[in-house]
Amino acid sequence: MWDVNSPADGDLGSQVIPVVETLYEYDGPMIFRTKLGPVDMLCNKVSRRNGKDIFLGCQTDDRTVEALKEGSLSVLGAFDRPSYWVLAVDDEFRVANYWNCFRRDLPKRFFAKAGLGLFHWFGPVPDSLEQTEALLAIKFKGEPLTESGMPFGKLKGLLEQAFDTARKVLIPPQLANSKSSTFDLQVAPLKFASLMIAVQAPVINMQAIRRNHALDRYNREDFETAVRRQGAEFASKLLDVQNKSNENLLDDQYTEDNFAFLDVLSGILPDEQSFVDSVEFNAASARGLTTVVFSKEQGSIIKSKVQGAEARRVAEHGIITGITVDSNSLRIRSVRGKDVTCLFKAEQFDELMLERASIVNRGIELRGSLTRRPRRDLLEVEHYRLLER
Repeated sequence: MWDVNSPADGDLGSQVIPVVETLYEYDGPMIFRTKLGPVDMLCNKVSRRNGKDIFLGCQTDDRTVEALKEGSLSVLGAFDRPSYWVLAVDDEFRVANYWNCFRRDLPKRFFAKAGLGLFHWFGPVPDSLEQTEALLAIKFKGEPLTESGMPFGKLKGLLEQAFDTARKVLIPPQLANSKSSTFDLQVAPLKFASLMIAVQAPVINMQAIRRNHALDRYNREDFETAVRRQGAEFASKLLDVQNKSNENLLDDQYTEDNFAFLDVLSGILPDEQSFVDSVEFNAASARGLTTVVFSKEQGSIIKSKVQGAEARRVAEHGIITGITVDSNSLRIRSVRGKDVTCLFKAEQFDELMLERASIVNRGIELRGSLTRRPRRDLLEVEHYRLLER
C-alpha cells in the first residue's frame, strides 16, 4: 500500500505543474487538467502531508474530460485507470516527489464514491464512458459483485435478466416475434466491481428479415431508428416511474395504465431477498443521457404492484400473431415478452374481423382483465384500439 514515506520514483526536476483547466476548486484547484511532458493528465487533490499537497494523477483525454464536465461521467469514472501517479506538490505547484502506482496500491479514500459527478446538481452520474455512450446500460450493485470476481451462477442469472429486459425494451415492434439470429444487441466488454452491461448497437440480420414479406417496406435504417426511439421511450418511462415511486404515487390506477412497462421493469429489479442492492439504468434520450437508480426497497414495491396470477385490470399492448374465430379471440405477443390470448365480446370481434385481411402483425392496445398463466396469459378485453401500420 502506498504511503507518503515510501521511496519516491523521482521529483521530475522540481517541475512546476501547469494547470491547463480547473474543473473543480475549493481554496485552489482540486480537480484539474494538466500537461506533464507528453502526458495529458487529470489530477485530484486527495490529501495534504508534511506541508505538501498530495494529488492523484492519471492519463486522460478530451472525451473523458468533456463527459466529466457535462455531467455524463462521474469523478470515479474519470479516474478509472489501471495505473496512476501520486504527486507531492509544494505551494508553488512544484513537484517534490512522485510515485508510480497501480490501483491496488492506493487507499480507497483516494477515489470518489460511485455515481458522484463534479457537482451535486448533476444527480446520479454513470461511472464509465461505456454507460455514457450506450443505447442502454444496466448496472447491478451488490456485495457478491466485486472487482476480483463473482459467483458464476449469480453472473449467469444477472446476464439472463439483462438480456431479457434489453431485448424487450429495445426490439422494434415489427420484430417482436423474431429470434436472436434476426435481432440481437452488441454489448461492450463486461465491467466488474458491480456488474455493468452496456448495449452499444443493434445487430440486425436483414437477410433473415427479408424472408418475411410483410416487412419488405422496412430497411435497416428504419429498424435502427426504431431501436433508438424505443430506448428514448424507456428512458422517459424510467424517470416517470422513479418520480412516482419517490412521491408514493404508484397507486392502482397508475399500475393499471402502465402495467406492461412495470411488468418488464419488475423482472430485473431487486427485492428484499435479492443479493443485488440496486440496479442503475443509463439510456440515451432526446434530452441526452438519463440515469435512474432503483434500490431493492423500491424494487420490492414495484414488484408487489404487478405480481400475482389473479385477474386484474390492466392496459396491455403488443403485436397480433394469430386469430381463433371459434372462440372470438386473438393471440398477441405482448411488449412484456409474453404470449397472451385476448377474448373479445362477439360484437367487438365481428368489428375486428372487418379488417381480418390486414390484422396479423399489426399493433394493438387493449384494456381488460388479465390472468397470468404458465404458457399463455389470458386477457378478457373491455376496450381495444388497432394501431396504424
